[in-house]
Amino acid sequence: MNLQFEQWIKAQNFPEEAISLIEEGINCYKIGAYRASFLMSYYFFLKVLKYRLEQARDSKPDSIDQKIWYGLLKKIQDDSIWDQSVFETTQWRETDGRSKVYLINNDLREDMVYWRRKRNDCAHSKDNIISYPHVEAFWLFIQSNLSKFIVNGGREGLLNKIEKHFDPKYTKPGQDHSFIIEQIPLVVQSSEISNLLKDIDMILEKQSNSLYIDDKDDVYYAFWKDVAFSTNKELNENFIKFITSDMDLFVEFITVYPEKLLSCANNEELIRLFWKEEFFKRGVLGSDEFWNLSLILLNNELIPKEEIDTFVRKLSMKGSKPELTSEQIIVLRQYGFFKHIREFLFIDDKLTQLHNGYGNANSNAPLIIFYLKNEELDDAVVSRLNSLLYGLRFGTFLYRFEAFIEKNPNFSEIFKESVKRQKLTLAPIFQEKDEDIEDHE
Repeated sequence: MNLQFEQWIKAQNFPEEAISLIEEGINCYKIGAYRASFLMSYYFFLKVLKYRLEQARDSKPDSIDQKIWYGLLKKIQDDSIWDQSVFETTQWRETDGRSKVYLINNDLREDMVYWRRKRNDCAHSKDNIISYPHVEAFWLFIQSNLSKFIVNGGREGLLNKIEKHFDPKYTKPGQDHSFIIEQIPLVVQSSEISNLLKDIDMILEKQSNSLYIDDKDDVYYAFWKDVAFSTNKELNENFIKFITSDMDLFVEFITVYPEKLLSCANNEELIRLFWKEEFFKRGVLGSDEFWNLSLILLNNELIPKEEIDTFVRKLSMKGSKPELTSEQIIVLRQYGFFKHIREFLFIDDKLTQLHNGYGNANSNAPLIIFYLKNEELDDAVVSRLNSLLYGLRFGTFLYRFEAFIEKNPNFSEIFKESVKRQKLTLAPIFQEKDEDIEDHE
């Protein structure tokens, strides 16, 4: 049976030496060994604090003297006194009552004294009864407050580490950055993580080249990807809070990590503004993930049903069609993608206008060929094309069309059958092709 607390532990990112303790504590709880369970849970808590103190080695709280700080770091490495030394850090306070080490209030400091007494009851076999409510209450305390025991003053230290880590003057490019990501939830309270990510973004973007996270082979792309997909729930949630705090930031990151779009779906106002106002601007339209984002919006009902057709109509006129995969084309067809292209090119007489038909054909040549490659011919399309081709002797479209029918001989046969069925006069280009074949024979 998985306990709720056990599931919570698995969703966090604690150091291994602490995890082994809490796993033992949970196992003791399940067999009714509540004193042992409480002890293991207590030592788990202190092990996490010990790890956070170690991680803040180079960014001590301003209120602590350097000599005292290094003395503390030495004490917590001593197996005989580490737990007492870590506990004492929870009690150090300024004259005004603020904690010297952690971002905690007076109540939490007093709570730690209470839990220390319970630990002593367990360790020294005192007469006080220790049962499952004590263990469960302490677990609730851990869930509610462990994130608040952040080493005060670690924020600036971490930002300095990041700046140096990504500066080739100090660090060889490509060095492992996981230790930095692990520290992000440790140096500030949960509510401040998204603001910390903004500061990190400003530092890294300033240090990077013009591509920044768009270059998937670069260190910045890899760093932010590991942040975005971190197994740490707090970091994951605050990454979403960070990128949805500003539309420019949102566009910048969502066009690189499109898989996070669904995680932002609860922000209905931002999502609507994204697909209504930003989607067909250069930031999204020019990105490698334009089509992928389009399908995420459509397939996950992020666009209201009554507005999908309007969105798809715009979509059919935008984006680089050669980048579409066969799978994406199949899905887009279901939303009427090709219906809109057909109406735009062939039904609205764009190609047969008296003075503009040839120009429209040349300017839309890639779109016409894309349509012909992916859709079956019908009489209306054949009629417009045949009329256009009848008088066409040069131009971008003609050259592309000749190359197309050269590679697709069946197309010509279907085209001519339609012309015959409609009792039209076949465009000379097809007659010339037939004569070329006869001459060759």
